[in-house]
Amino acid sequence: MFGVRPPVAILALAFLLACMAHPAAVIGAQEKPKLQILFTNVNVYDGVTPELMMDANVLVEGNLIAEVSTDPIEAEGATVIDGGGRTLTPGLSDMHVHLQLVTAAPSLEFMRAQEVHVRMVPIAEDMLMRGFTTVRDACGNTHGLREAINDGTLVGPRIISSGACIGGWSSHADFMADTSVKGQTNVERIGFSTIADGPDEIREAIRREMRQGASFIKLMIGGGIASTYDPLDVTTMSLEEIKAAVDETERWGTYATAHINTDASVNLALDAGMRTFEHLLLTSPETMKRVKDEVEMYSIQTAVVDGLGSNPVFVTPAAVAKAQYVEANANKAFEAARELGVPMSFGVDSYGSLEAFRFNSEAISVRKNLFSNEEILEMLFQNNRKLIEMSGARLPYQDGPLAIIAPGAYADILLVDGDPTEDVAVFSDWKNKIDLVMKDGKIYKNTLN
Repeated sequence: MFGVRPPVAILALAFLLACMAHPAAVIGAQEKPKLQILFTNVNVYDGVTPELMMDANVLVEGNLIAEVSTDPIEAEGATVIDGGGRTLTPGLSDMHVHLQLVTAAPSLEFMRAQEVHVRMVPIAEDMLMRGFTTVRDACGNTHGLREAINDGTLVGPRIISSGACIGGWSSHADFMADTSVKGQTNVERIGFSTIADGPDEIREAIRREMRQGASFIKLMIGGGIASTYDPLDVTTMSLEEIKAAVDETERWGTYATAHINTDASVNLALDAGMRTFEHLLLTSPETMKRVKDEVEMYSIQTAVVDGLGSNPVFVTPAAVAKAQYVEANANKAFEAARELGVPMSFGVDSYGSLEAFRFNSEAISVRKNLFSNEEILEMLFQNNRKLIEMSGARLPYQDGPLAIIAPGAYADILLVDGDPTEDVAVFSDWKNKIDLVMKDGKIYKNTLN
């Protein structure tokens, strides 16, 4: 009857019959051709092989690399980018950032949540424009920022987030200005850290972060510099608490890492079954031998040590004294790790302002104080990729591997004017040497023309 809508079931049946009658039309509507970009006249550093693949071509289809070859690649209709003999490399990654730490840590307690989150936006965009296509955020509420970047609302790197770092009262997670009730201070309300004491509270805190999309968990097991109440020599978690965190994260198919430095803390965490650590700034060669045998990856932050004692972010006498002590002693641990062949990733731990975050570009060159060019490349690409993949199914990026140039990998690509296999400093000079930045098959920076 005119003016009466047919039942929903009849409409659904009509649509189904139409699809059966015209399957090609339906398939064509669903499968749009993928955008193709063909890089020609490039020398490829794939993130694995020590030598460049000379005079090569790389085809990107959609957000993935489709082909890498020294032979011509046929790609009719593709956008062609002549690399002009530049080096094509994977995007850079930093395995230890704190995007939410937009000011000195104690000052975060007094900054409005909206201001904190707004200040993260230009820092994330700047990170990408300097060639960092992936970052591992090891303490802070970057869940919303990650999703806004992933859906294209904002510009920035891929974010692999731990969410709020977890520790007890008087730990490196405790940035409270007073003795307020847990959960009532600003750092907890904005999701930067969580105070949790005892195995049950730690499990609850982990589940809250996993509920928001955390890829791994960060524990505060040892004393730190920026926090007020935890001397460097103190271990701020018990064996039972650490075991609970290891068990909880393993049941989520991922892992827990830790801010940790001393032999006592490291040995306790190893007894609990931990597989990776951050810092280890005050770890002896003897304990480092155990790390070599039992840890999958050591997330090392060497560059921040130089000049640490005079860093203006440390304002209290206690923090300055701790920073000076670390500066004087940390290189012993790094040298032991290198001599033993402990697998190490690249991360920097800079924070506080846009200029401070930019130090992770400079840090690539600074690391030459301790490591060879080949060792730094291994950290930047092979070892960072291994650490990324430790998140397993909790990693938000499952379409292909990261930090490598290979068919099927994510199209996170840089064109650099220089040869990083000869000198990694080419990555540090991002203003003059990084001419093109692509992430997920989309070009964000291009100064070739």
